[in-house]
Amino acid sequence: MTLDTTPSAGTHQKTILVVEDNHSERLRLAAIITRLGYSVVEAEDGMEALRIVESQLIDLVISDWRMPNMTGFELCQNIKSDWQCPPYFILLTGQNSILDLAAAMDAGADDFIAKPFAAEELRARISAGLRIIDSRQQLSSLNTELLSSLANETNRLDQLRTDLAAAESLQRSVLPGAQQLPAGLNLLQYFRGATGVNGDAYNVIPLQGSVVGFYLIDISGHGVRSAMLSFYATQLLSSRMLIRHKSGVGSWHPESPSQLVSRLNTMFLKQFEGRDYLTMIYGTLDVQTGKGLLCQAGHPAPVIYSTWPGREKKRALNGGGFPVGILEEAVFRDQPFELGTDERLIISSDGLLDCVQKTGAPLSLADISELLDKIRASGPDRLQARLESALDQLIQPQEPVDDISILIMERSAHRQPPRRDQEIGA
Repeated sequence: MTLDTTPSAGTHQKTILVVEDNHSERLRLAAIITRLGYSVVEAEDGMEALRIVESQLIDLVISDWRMPNMTGFELCQNIKSDWQCPPYFILLTGQNSILDLAAAMDAGADDFIAKPFAAEELRARISAGLRIIDSRQQLSSLNTELLSSLANETNRLDQLRTDLAAAESLQRSVLPGAQQLPAGLNLLQYFRGATGVNGDAYNVIPLQGSVVGFYLIDISGHGVRSAMLSFYATQLLSSRMLIRHKSGVGSWHPESPSQLVSRLNTMFLKQFEGRDYLTMIYGTLDVQTGKGLLCQAGHPAPVIYSTWPGREKKRALNGGGFPVGILEEAVFRDQPFELGTDERLIISSDGLLDCVQKTGAPLSLADISELLDKIRASGPDRLQARLESALDQLIQPQEPVDDISILIMERSAHRQPPRRDQEIGA
């Protein structure tokens, strides 16, 4: 049976079932219990008692051991094995041996009283039993509340996971499409949050003519708070902030990376007073000429990789610098670079540095570049999807503890015809 007859503690008069085949002894027991203020139900054998327990709420059973049809021992076994929350069970017997006590407890009896007994002993045993019943009911009520709270919390967590997945998809969709970029610039990316969403963000933004701005930022920490701060930072890094009016000339031009990072540093200090900070790379690149400037603010150095014979295969752009949002006196500097045709600039967050290859060696930007070469050698189709799949297979089993983002900018040999500068920000 799975009938649950658990009452709420203290909400009803306790009912005690007396099971005794001897009529006079049953009346004596019932009289004692009634004087104690409890409701009494009587049964003359185990079979009748079992039907009563099945049909109404019983808090405590006092049963003789030896009875016809079904003994108290068998009654106890039936009740204790078939009910999820069975009543407290006191077994009465004229047998007063250690073996009898052991047998009664093995059957599931909660207590054992040897005949003859005094009324005061019965009162004390009943009181102790009902205190235990009340404690069980309180625990059951608390357990029900706990299960309900856990169910509600599970629902909230499921909703949070759904929201985080939606936020991650939104973060993944930030890069512009190829039709929005100057011809000759190819973008690839990888994005994995340690907790579903992450505090990393990156983008490439068309500025003027063949010039683009690009950034990768890494908010301190990870999770929802970092993701919100990342969203705030990306809102600051809009095209209107990246383009500045040139006084006395009446035209607009891209802000230098160091000046922009310095302004962002001032904004973060004013808003968060040094409690939150970020590291970042911000730069500009003229896709037509390959000339660029970047500012490194406490972030891992980006690297240029080339496949051209005679060219230096790897050029790290290491300009150092302070993180954004820590020091008001921090000085940020521009570093010039040139991205040749068929070269790639790779920028990553420091979460990549915690990953290892199957050989146990740390995963580096050089490994990312070599992986990209292998994927490209098998054909140009679906390059982005194949890069994500290959990195997922490598990184996911490691369960990274920090957010990972990678931005790859490739300059191809295709040249964009000159065009008149756009007046962005006017």
